[in-house]
Amino acid sequence: MEKKIAEELMKEVLVLNAQINVIIDKSEQISSEPERREMRRHIAQVMAASDEHLFRPILRQYPELEPHW
Repeated sequence: MEKKIAEELMKEVLVLNAQINVIIDKSEQISSEPERREMRRHIAQVMAASDEHLFRPILRQYPELEPHW
């Protein structure tokens, strides 16, 4: 992958992660504990897939793109 594309994708992945955090916060408002737990499980799956298939592959090729929190 070209570095310019990797940089653009990394920016979007970081935006995605920020949006997932908003979703996590909203899901905490679900009053039913079983529904809230299920929602958190689905969110965790999305986070894991994003990390494994987007974030980590970019960093393997371009480790210098790792964000500095």
